[in-house]
Amino acid sequence: MPRTQIIIEDHVVPQLLTSAIEAYEIQHKSHLNGKSKHRLETYGLLWGYALPARGDDVPVRLVAVLATVETSALRHEHWVLPDNESLLMKRDFFREYWPQLELIGTFHSHPYGSLAEVNGEKGWRGSPIDDEGNGDFAHWPDVHKSVCSDMDMLAHVVVTITGLGRKGTAGPERLPGGESPTGYVLTAGARKLWIKGYCTKQLKELVSQVRKDGDKPDKKNIQVSYHVEENIFLEIPSLQQRFADEYLRK
Repeated sequence: MPRTQIIIEDHVVPQLLTSAIEAYEIQHKSHLNGKSKHRLETYGLLWGYALPARGDDVPVRLVAVLATVETSALRHEHWVLPDNESLLMKRDFFREYWPQLELIGTFHSHPYGSLAEVNGEKGWRGSPIDDEGNGDFAHWPDVHKSVCSDMDMLAHVVVTITGLGRKGTAGPERLPGGESPTGYVLTAGARKLWIKGYCTKQLKELVSQVRKDGDKPDKKNIQVSYHVEENIFLEIPSLQQRFADEYLRK
């Protein structure tokens, strides 16, 4: 079976990139005289539609046509925490007024202080589960279960950003090595950005419950679990052309 495809349409790209850039570069204050912070993570939702697999050649496709930013999310330099009440409110609001769109995924940013730090930590990747049970690989299945349990698959995009000492000249490319199908790296002004995709998949399994007084099954229940898939194909059709054109003009 081919890789699940995440397709991000052209007009969604500036929404992803500018929200990550703003959280990274612009000072944020809770009030006028408050202490300001920058290099924060940000969080948002992807809206669009899901197309089912067809035969053995056409995979599931999750198509993003719109992105919204979670202004209520708690933002930190090393983590971001969305408010589930906000996610559910937006989901229901779209269902009522824009029923042609559904919640098909999430995105969030990874800010880093230097290119060396990104490369050293492979910061374009989703964060693993830590000792306290936190991290992207824990959050993604959780948000799928709590907000989109009616969806078989959900897309998740990480936008990593760092500043450069001067404006770069590198055109957009696929991620290196075996990660090539899953994302891109590009330079935009004095910034370097990485975009990498993941999916969570809902799995259903029939589980037999055994009677207490014997070995014969009493009844069967459906057990639902959610798993992160890394083997996906992220497609942003306009990205390479748009940024490559800018690169060639210089």
